[in-house]
Amino acid sequence: MAKSRLDRMPSNDLNEMEEIDLLELFRAVLKYIKLIIVLCILFGVGGFFGTKLLIAPTYTASTSIYLTPQISESGSLDYNSQMANSKLVTNAVNLLTQNNIMSEVAKDVGLESADSVKKLVSVSNESNTEIITVTATTTDPKLSKNIANVTVSTFTKTMQKNLNVRNIEVVDKAKLSYVPSGPNIKKNTLLATMVGFVLGCGYAVLRFLFDNRLRTKEEAEKYLGIPVFCEIPEL
Repeated sequence: MAKSRLDRMPSNDLNEMEEIDLLELFRAVLKYIKLIIVLCILFGVGGFFGTKLLIAPTYTASTSIYLTPQISESGSLDYNSQMANSKLVTNAVNLLTQNNIMSEVAKDVGLESADSVKKLVSVSNESNTEIITVTATTTDPKLSKNIANVTVSTFTKTMQKNLNVRNIEVVDKAKLSYVPSGPNIKKNTLLATMVGFVLGCGYAVLRFLFDNRLRTKEEAEKYLGIPVFCEIPEL
C-alpha cells in the first residue's frame, strides 16, 4: 500500500517540518493553478447559465398595514391602550396565516388550498412598531401582487366582522413589478466558482500528499530520516 508524505516522515520531525510542508503544499497547489483557474471558469459559467436557464425567476410583492392605537375620549393614548395594541399586533401576525384567512385568499386568487397559499406568503412585524408587512413570492408577478393585497383585505374584513377591530389601515398596497427578486444569479455564480476552486485545490493537495516520489537529496534525507552518501546525476 502506498504511503503518503506524512506517513513517510519520522514522528519526531513532524513538528519541525510543519512550516516547510506548508510551503511545499503551497508550491504544489501553484503547479495546478491552470487547472484550478479552468475549473473556476467552468463551474462559474455553469452556475451562471444553470441559474439563468434552469431556475424559474420569482417575483415578490409586499403590502403593509398599520394597527392604529385606540385613543381615549380625552384624546390621549394611555398605557393600557398601548399594551392592548401591542398584543393585537402580535396576534395579527399569527392570524394572518390562519387557515380561514388563507382559504379565502386561495379562492379569490385561484389556488387550490390554504396550504398552497401559506407556502407563498410570509408575515413580519418590525420591532417596536405597529406595522405588519405581508409578502408574497411566486413565479408570476401578478399573482404575487394579488395574493399580498387579497390577504390583507381578507384579514381586515374578518377582523372587523368577527372581532369588531376597526383600527387596521393599509399603509402601502402591493404593486405590480416585473423585476425578478430571485434567484440570485451573482450569488449562485460565485458559489459555483468557489466549488470549482475548492475542487481544484483539493485535487492538488491530494496529489501532493500521495506523491511518493523523492526528487532531491534534501527530500530523501527529510522524509527517510537518513543521510544520503551519493547521488546519481541526471543523464
